[in-house]
Amino acid sequence: MACDCDSQSAADNPLERAFMARIRADELRAELATLQKEFDEREDVVALKRRIDRCDHERQTCIEQARDAGVTKQGSFLLKVRTRKTRTVIPERFFARFGAETFVKCSTVAIGKAEAAVGKGTFDDCCEVEVKETGVSVEYERPEAVE
Repeated sequence: MACDCDSQSAADNPLERAFMARIRADELRAELATLQKEFDEREDVVALKRRIDRCDHERQTCIEQARDAGVTKQGSFLLKVRTRKTRTVIPERFFARFGAETFVKCSTVAIGKAEAAVGKGTFDDCCEVEVKETGVSVEYERPEAVE
């Protein structure tokens, strides 16, 4: 889908089209932000948000009361608590049980912790570097002035 650009040169230049599409999208985002702000400030919207907040607060208060009282079932209602178990290897115990070779095969060293322990830049030769593309943009470069 094409942007709101009419220029023939833009049609022939995908970088220019990409640049102009970003500019137009930014303008549209600004318009949307203004409309969103106006909407969010309407009295009926503010009143609805307050009612939602009160309901959420009442829900949390009732759950806390039930938990404090040890109530997990009342009539047809159940208090369900979802949990997630996480495991963390205790390095010293793992090393003691499985030895240095297995420990080294399984281990990773956090860059931040390594820098804190031995200093920034002191172990660059011990690092594997991977370059990942994090984004692409199109910049406008002014043509050089002809003198």
